[in-house]
Amino acid sequence: MIREEIKKIEKMGRMPNESLNDDASIDKQIEQYDELLQSIVKPISLQEGEVLIKIFPENSFYDLQWTLLHLVESLFGKIDNNKYQDLIKNCPSVEWKETLNVRLNNVMDKI
Repeated sequence: MIREEIKKIEKMGRMPNESLNDDASIDKQIEQYDELLQSIVKPISLQEGEVLIKIFPENSFYDLQWTLLHLVESLFGKIDNNKYQDLIKNCPSVEWKETLNVRLNNVMDKI
């Protein structure tokens, strides 16, 4: 089951990239993503992870990508490692896919 907050994020779509050209109109969008992401209690379900993994910005979006990363990482240890790795493969951002993989490998090296 997917929580309402995550359904709302899904409707908002993928986070845009932060830009030096952003004007004040972006503030409302930042606020919406932030409020919804902050309201999600961890851990998330695999189905919720499948939604959230798709909204990573290409590079960054006012540090909200870190909140998103921590939500996705809440799945580690809760689902099969192969499913977690498959989830990471669905990340549309090369940068954040790599970051998730590096962080996963770091944890696996310590186990």
